[in-house]
Amino acid sequence: MLGEALTSECASRGHDVIGLDLSDADVLVDLTDDAALSAAFNEVRPDVVINCAAIVDVALCDSDPLSAWKLNARAVGVLAEQCRRYNAQLVQVSTDHYFSGDGPELHDEKAPVSFLNEYARTKFAGEGFALSGERSLVLRTNIIGFRGHGKPTFAEWAFDAVENDRTMTLFEDSFVSCIDTASFSEALLDLTEKNAHGLFNVANHEVFSKQALIEEIAQVCGKLLTRASVGSVKQLGVRRADSCGLDVSRAEEVLGYRLPSLGKAVMRLGKRRRSENAG
Repeated sequence: MLGEALTSECASRGHDVIGLDLSDADVLVDLTDDAALSAAFNEVRPDVVINCAAIVDVALCDSDPLSAWKLNARAVGVLAEQCRRYNAQLVQVSTDHYFSGDGPELHDEKAPVSFLNEYARTKFAGEGFALSGERSLVLRTNIIGFRGHGKPTFAEWAFDAVENDRTMTLFEDSFVSCIDTASFSEALLDLTEKNAHGLFNVANHEVFSKQALIEEIAQVCGKLLTRASVGSVKQLGVRRADSCGLDVSRAEEVLGYRLPSLGKAVMRLGKRRRSENAG
């Protein structure tokens, strides 16, 4: 999802982009295979490495913590080591899944973190590995967007549910600052081109409930939610962070512009959705 959006934005700026993945990529590599990763660096010799790979399924991370550690944490350490070897900048895409219990609070980069599950633990460890490099850039975020193949993304599920007025539960007590992949990609590359390094929050400049997010999607689609009910995130089986608002003022100061609002992010998603449906 994010890799595709970043590839498109990089290409629009005239950057030479080389994608690494297990399949359907310029270079085929398993990020948990140290020797294969080293060979890929030797072949590509990149200037900037943007790591979009992660196991983001919270339940899967809890049921298979070793795999979560290998990809979300250890692989980032190997990437950081290779970047130091080839004098490349590492950009690590992290998460907002560190905050819980304080409602629609905005958390800056110095806010205390907590770990409710293996996903949060392994992603935080990945941040530490990435930041071992002096030039590394770590971006905490919550991204939503489209992929068009495989398991539906959250945005693909949400737009489908709204468009077809499906039965769904709207979480009124789960707060986020999610940003669309196009806006995030633009901000990531802008920060990279400004030689920013360290830890930054890059997300929506607002915090809102997941209920409000779905309702905004419905408004953009011109649909009524007649089969939706309001519920609590606490009814889910796996413990999840529920107060994931991010304070993006530090990133905005470096960027020199405002990151998107809820309305703007959903409008961009809606435009992409209409384009895909028309095609």
